[in-house]
Amino acid sequence: MHIHASRVWLLSLVLLGFASAIAQPAKQNYPTHFPYRFSNFPWWSDAELRSALKERIPALSDEVNAETMGRVRETLKMLMKGKGIAAEIQSIEPSYSGLNPQEPEELDFWGMQFPPTPKPAIEFSILTPSILIGRVSFLPESDLSVLAAQSEAKEKEGKPFTISGELFMQYRTQKVLRQNGYLAAEVKISHALPRRDGDNILVNLTLGVISGPKFTVSSVSADGGPLLQGKDLSPLFAVKAGDTAGRDPFQRIDPGLREWYHRFGYLEVQLEHQPLLDREHALVSYRLSVIPGPVYHLRQLTVSNLNSAQEAKVRELLGMKSGDPFNTNAVDTLQQKCDKEPILSGRNVVNEVKKDVEAKAVDLTIESFD
Repeated sequence: MHIHASRVWLLSLVLLGFASAIAQPAKQNYPTHFPYRFSNFPWWSDAELRSALKERIPALSDEVNAETMGRVRETLKMLMKGKGIAAEIQSIEPSYSGLNPQEPEELDFWGMQFPPTPKPAIEFSILTPSILIGRVSFLPESDLSVLAAQSEAKEKEGKPFTISGELFMQYRTQKVLRQNGYLAAEVKISHALPRRDGDNILVNLTLGVISGPKFTVSSVSADGGPLLQGKDLSPLFAVKAGDTAGRDPFQRIDPGLREWYHRFGYLEVQLEHQPLLDREHALVSYRLSVIPGPVYHLRQLTVSNLNSAQEAKVRELLGMKSGDPFNTNAVDTLQQKCDKEPILSGRNVVNEVKKDVEAKAVDLTIESFD
């Protein structure tokens, strides 16, 4: 792709202007006070550490500013010195981009939610000495259910210890168990008091596992929704009745089904397929249901920076006109189609999609450049 020098110059000005526009508000709106958390102080619980800090810093609340942040670091150093450890403490402020609220994670197929992103906060951590994960053990050790999860967990031995990492290990262990058929598995994690090992501090972790029974699939069914009414989707199921549970039976259907509905304007289609557990008999049934949502239509189509013949060809290749159901696939594949047309040789197309939720309409702008 070749871009003329004048276009590069213009683009540079636009980007510089954009950078200036976002830099100044960021500086003005960045908070002066933040809540705080602790990354790797395994000698104390969160509540114990906060209490110890507030006893020594009378003005300390549940938020810190530039002044109190330094006092907290020094007090943490003093607390560590009481443990016989000369520690270097660092504090990390959240980035401006990190201030934006995060969309909540949806539950995955196994009914689990990825450990949520913590709210913006000042994070205090021990930089030196290194706080590392020591031995990772399971209770009960001999339970067959934990064998699938042991190897991944033990790979963390010798890696940095953090509270967030501890939570992720708990999440991953529980997920691995459920992927292997233990759909009611629960995992609790605890750590022993830290111990010295040369220049490092080691923290042994114990994962307590309540695996429950291994589940068997009792039934699998799917409702393809209005576009696939009565269609037999069972040949695409990844598991069948009688199989050990754990795999997502709809893993080969889900992406293609969403794309199919997006071709016909169902931009908000949802697929529901949470497993239904019969805990008493260790059975699970799966049913896929399509909730199509409203149909969005193309309201306005604008094509720019092409001559009349080229514009006519682009509209033809798009295959969508005002009033038609909005086809996301047609937009996504437009460039590939243009590349095959001599009249559009060397032309690149970019598109801007604006969705009007209230009107259930989409305005599409297609711009071309060489």
